[in-house]
Amino acid sequence: MRILVIGQGLAGTLVSHFGLQRGWDVHVIDAGYPSASSVAAGMFNPMSFRRIVEVWEAEEHLNIMRKTFEELESITSTKLLHDLPIHKRLANAEYAGLWQDQTEHLKWLLPPTKCWPEEGVVEGGGWVNLPLLLSTWRTRLIDEGRFEQRPYQDDDGRGLSHGTWDAVVDCRGTATGLDTQMPQLDIRANRGELLTVEQQAHSINPPDAHILNFGKWTIPTSPGQWRLGASYEWNRTDLDPTAGTQQFLLNALDSAVPGIGQLKVTQHLVGLRPVSRDRRPAVGPYPGLPGWFVLNGLGTRGVLIGPRWALHLMNIIAGDSTATTETQPNRLIFG
Repeated sequence: MRILVIGQGLAGTLVSHFGLQRGWDVHVIDAGYPSASSVAAGMFNPMSFRRIVEVWEAEEHLNIMRKTFEELESITSTKLLHDLPIHKRLANAEYAGLWQDQTEHLKWLLPPTKCWPEEGVVEGGGWVNLPLLLSTWRTRLIDEGRFEQRPYQDDDGRGLSHGTWDAVVDCRGTATGLDTQMPQLDIRANRGELLTVEQQAHSINPPDAHILNFGKWTIPTSPGQWRLGASYEWNRTDLDPTAGTQQFLLNALDSAVPGIGQLKVTQHLVGLRPVSRDRRPAVGPYPGLPGWFVLNGLGTRGVLIGPRWALHLMNIIAGDSTATTETQPNRLIFG
């Protein structure tokens, strides 16, 4: 089977991986615009902290996620998957009591300890180095003659009727909505800003061995360096870093870890997360376009849920499965 994948963010990378794994002739085009995946922290977490409950089908998503990224590590000869406990700051006694109650029912949760009396711990979390994955995967595609950096063109779609492609898979994230020739799915842009910060001097108890969640979060990427995020904004689609947001994030970290000391901001990134109105991805045939398929709307949990649904999409294209009601793209058509 010969397939064209449009977009090489996380979704397009996973789709092309599973297609090549099947022995298909896969080609990828990408316009080169900034993608949410290229600036994402890549964090995965089986828990939702607002109500202290498991996220959607956590164990199944985690199992497929881990297997997939281990496969990609082997193929690319890079370290991508980083397991780290997540420490959740317990804001008050009521929340701490609910956390303690939930440790009796949820295997991911550990109660506070003498070392961390104000923090509950989540096992099964960590992060994936998405920028490294995207760049090494693109290099592989280029070396095999499977990649072009260019926007989608009408001739690409006509390739279906001409026999050039057996299937076209749209993985453009929020950019899909800019294509006025496509039936519009209700995929919304959630704007996020993310910092990389470096320690300028020794600090007290820096969060170097775990992800710290204090409403915002830090991910240690090397000694004395963290990713710090993130902001969440609707109704804004520019990609200009905001000085006010940078200061807000730094102030939040300083309040959460008073001894962290002076930090240097080495990177300030902005991305647009593609989020569906019901927080479930769009996976399956593109409505009204024979031969077209879509993987979109992975949102803030793309690393966790993306592998399972990219694999499911490949099964749909192969005729081994059908789109599920929960992720059927038809549900997101406007009107």
